[in-house]
Amino acid sequence: MTEVAREYIGSIHLHTTSSDGAASHLEVAGVAAQAGLDFLIVTDHNAFANGLDGWYGDVLLLVGEEINDSRLDPAANHYLALDINRHVPGDSASSQEIIDAVSAQGGFGFIAHPFEHSPPFTKEPELPWIDWQVTGYTGLEIWNYMSEFKSYLRDLPRALSFILFPQAAITGPFPETLAKWDELLLRQRTAAISGTDAHGNIYRLGPLRRALLPYEHCFKALRTHILASEPLNRDLEHDREVVHAALKGGRSFVAYDAIGDATGFRFQGRNDQTTATVGGEISLAGEVDFEIEAPLRADLRLLRDGLVVAQQRGKSLRHTAREAGVYRVEAHRRCLLKSRGWVFTNPIYVRL
Repeated sequence: MTEVAREYIGSIHLHTTSSDGAASHLEVAGVAAQAGLDFLIVTDHNAFANGLDGWYGDVLLLVGEEINDSRLDPAANHYLALDINRHVPGDSASSQEIIDAVSAQGGFGFIAHPFEHSPPFTKEPELPWIDWQVTGYTGLEIWNYMSEFKSYLRDLPRALSFILFPQAAITGPFPETLAKWDELLLRQRTAAISGTDAHGNIYRLGPLRRALLPYEHCFKALRTHILASEPLNRDLEHDREVVHAALKGGRSFVAYDAIGDATGFRFQGRNDQTTATVGGEISLAGEVDFEIEAPLRADLRLLRDGLVVAQQRGKSLRHTAREAGVYRVEAHRRCLLKSRGWVFTNPIYVRL
């Protein structure tokens, strides 16, 4: 398979002491370095820490913002604003106004945790996206680690067990999120990312005192791999643009690296004239040959417009497509006696 880009691994959607997180920007960058990440994108709640973008050792830290209309109770419609240069007020602003304000700065954004499930035991409000009439957003956060985790905390025994061993709970994106993504992809380009929603806060239950999904755990678990158009060179302006362009263009895939390092996972489509990878478009031109390569054995699935058209257990899959459509890949691996989502790629768009 032809290598077309440089791969970098990052964590998007996390919180610091600028809002309701437990660590500073410098501290989370240090944890990220230990976890082997290349980049971080901090998105504090309705707070923008200007001037903190930069290289912290070997980690590129970028600052965005998670914004919501504060008039809503509970506070639904959270938007991850990236590539902005100043705070975007959410007070008394509709979701469309927030999206428009981000765009007016030259930024772009992703709908955060579009679906949520919070059992009564958690006493946590559900904060889904409810305004699907909006336009102008770049994509969806198809897998939010914190949202999925809290959905399993149905009683005290489960809560204690999963707090100690979160890997026993995590399974994959909510099915309704993937269904909504496929629905949107039929109408418009919609890029996908993952978000840890890491806060690193300490919770107490009787004598038990423990960080719920600590930063280090999150940074090693659910990650977004970008396929950059050119290498990062430690020039901040250049590197910021490279990372943002990859995310905006959907040149990335989501990976649950806790059950297997997905570095090197590739999905490409080829016709007689050209080759396309994730986020790209290619002409049908009679047929398109798809190639999927995985670094580890997995259940590989190729989907067209949300429906599985080919599947294979192993490290590779080949399929010749003769229909236009939106093609994306899912990979699942078994861990702790259960099949779990591993890799979810952005699509290749096959056009007539």
